[in-house]
Amino acid sequence: MVTKDSIEWQHTDCSIVVVRWFDSPGEVYCAGTQYLSQKTMHNTRIPAGHPEGYIGAFANIYRNFTRTVRAKKNDEECSSNELGDFPDVKEGVRGMVFIETCVANGRNNNEKWIELKE
Repeated sequence: MVTKDSIEWQHTDCSIVVVRWFDSPGEVYCAGTQYLSQKTMHNTRIPAGHPEGYIGAFANIYRNFTRTVRAKKNDEECSSNELGDFPDVKEGVRGMVFIETCVANGRNNNEKWIELKE
């Protein structure tokens, strides 16, 4: 029984994310489908049913970063799908805090959940 909202993702089926809501039906999001945001669709390179993969994810980051730098250098505007669609230092630190909290929760044998620090 779900007692809180949750997100489920599995490496073996990496193009699917399942969002489970406490008080309503769950939702399944698949890469390459029209149910995704414009920013997500901009960064989707292959049709639904095919995993994007590790290389594709980094290609999107590099592409959007270089397009943003080039546009700023030339006083041009980027589309909202490209502009800032890459991690900065703050997001990197936030990601590391998330990973460290997950590891700590795994080590405490579920005796008490450690809250994620913002």
